[in-house]
Amino acid sequence: MLQTITSSQAVKTTPAADDDTLLTSNQTRARVGNVSNMCIWRWMRDERVLFPQPIQINRRNYWRLGDLRRWQAARTQKAA
Repeated sequence: MLQTITSSQAVKTTPAADDDTLLTSNQTRARVGNVSNMCIWRWMRDERVLFPQPIQINRRNYWRLGDLRRWQAARTQKAA
């Protein structure tokens, strides 16, 4: 089952168990470096960045926590 979390709940969960957790746009922006909505929009369209595509529910964007973790891990490995 997919669910959204608050920032206080994010600390209490284990990485493997919450990969399907959905993050709002604000939570996603905070997780990837406190960037703007426009930055996320550009990343989603830039083939070099490979930012995960959101899931739309009622015309709002949500990102899977597991997708964001994998994207961040890939960027960290690429930078090293």
